[in-house]
Amino acid sequence: MKLNKFFKISLGALFALPMSFFVGNEILANNLTERFEYGMSSDNLLACGGGGGGGGASPAAKAAKKKKQAKAKLSFKKRALAKAAAAGEDTSKLAADIAELEAFLAE
Repeated sequence: MKLNKFFKISLGALFALPMSFFVGNEILANNLTERFEYGMSSDNLLACGGGGGGGGASPAAKAAKKKKQAKAKLSFKKRALAKAAAAGEDTSKLAADIAELEAFLAE
């Protein structure tokens, strides 16, 4: 009985030790290639002077972003104008802002 238990434990150890070596040290094929690719890309980024930062957006992208922001501001100002008009408040400043944003979007 004790001999049978000894064989089971030794067989388990013979199987578990090599498997823990492969899995624990990330030598599996997909992990190895991912780590290699990450190392290569980070080395390339460092060689080129950094990891970017997003500061190199094209002028067209910047203009599109400004137009999108202007559209959002315009819709907000129109809602505020409607609320102010319903409350009977002065709407001249809001109307001027809306006219300015519409002129910007018309360009």
